[in-house]
Amino acid sequence: MKRLWLWAASVYLVLAATAASAQTPGVMADRIVIGAFGPISGPVAFLGLAGRDSAALAFKEINAAGGVNGRKIQMQFEDDAHSPVRALAAVKKLIEQDKVFMLMSVGGSNATGGTIGYVKERGTPMYVSVASAPEVTYPFARNLFRGATNETARFGEVYAEFLASHYKAKKIVLMTGRDEYSRNEGDATVAKLKVWFNIEPESRLEFNNGDKDFTSQLIAAQRANPDVIALFGNPPEAAIALKQARDLGLKQPIFVGSAIVDPGVIAASKGAAEGVKGFAAIPMLPGSKHPDMQMWEAAWRREYPNAPAGRPSVFDAMVYADAYVVAEGLRRAGPQPTPESFIRGLEGLQNYRVGPIATPRSFTAKHHIGNLTLSPVEVRGGSWEPVQWSSTQPTEILKRYE
Repeated sequence: MKRLWLWAASVYLVLAATAASAQTPGVMADRIVIGAFGPISGPVAFLGLAGRDSAALAFKEINAAGGVNGRKIQMQFEDDAHSPVRALAAVKKLIEQDKVFMLMSVGGSNATGGTIGYVKERGTPMYVSVASAPEVTYPFARNLFRGATNETARFGEVYAEFLASHYKAKKIVLMTGRDEYSRNEGDATVAKLKVWFNIEPESRLEFNNGDKDFTSQLIAAQRANPDVIALFGNPPEAAIALKQARDLGLKQPIFVGSAIVDPGVIAASKGAAEGVKGFAAIPMLPGSKHPDMQMWEAAWRREYPNAPAGRPSVFDAMVYADAYVVAEGLRRAGPQPTPESFIRGLEGLQNYRVGPIATPRSFTAKHHIGNLTLSPVEVRGGSWEPVQWSSTQPTEILKRYE
């Protein structure tokens, strides 16, 4: 009788666990299905390809090590083509048809921003790895998290201080892409230059994703004779603009936004990036001689031996680390994860670091900004090298959540 009772109890527990899993979207007996989206077509496909490939590598490693609480992680990926409309359609498909447990955005601000209202309404947890769109974390929503990338407002704080204190610039010209990410960086920098240092740019020149000729903007910048040119955009356009700037004989120093700080820009600009400064989103860049980065790159290349030049990129490293952060949140959510327990699991992370190639992630119940760290770097001798500079201006970002 005792054995029969124990057998019945064990069957009940198994059935109860299965039923609980069935009630939570994306949670199966043997796996958790998460949805990811980003651009693998269009002008910024490099973002989504990096996100898709490196998240897949991280989840493969995690699954090979036993998964999370006995379940494997399965990723369902959708192309958003860097379009807010396509991104919203992708997210609706992932939530409503594919019934995923949570979402990972590995694309840009332009597309990710188009999903925010719907995701807030649904309450599905979404972890944003690359997009710095302000609405991800402010106003605060419990189901939205930002990981590797920084707050747009933080870019503005650090860039403005660096331009004013390091370059000691009084005359600044901005060149910014018209996409949301580049525009947001420019807006945030202009705002802090004005408020903190009473500096207004001489001019602000714009370009489009996919442009190949920046001659008119560069000539206009040259005529303004600034102390420094601040260039905010994406790597493909930046590499061309840097080369054309040197071909035109511009002598002014050039400062670039974080997205441009990538080894691929150095190679593509054919030496024109020498002396360019900016801020890195990760502690060390692909191509670094640090043994941890070399070990990670070797593992990445074993998985993707036919990847094009410039891979793995900074974005590969960012999303790879964030996939591990997501897995840690799932682990802390317990054997029967729910959206609420997953959110609490992420909120419990304090200075959680995957390894030396990643910045620490910290979340609280008051804010879901995982990273406020940026490292100053300069192209010297054909590689990004550290710059000895530290911010002395306290950040004002977290005051919004008090």
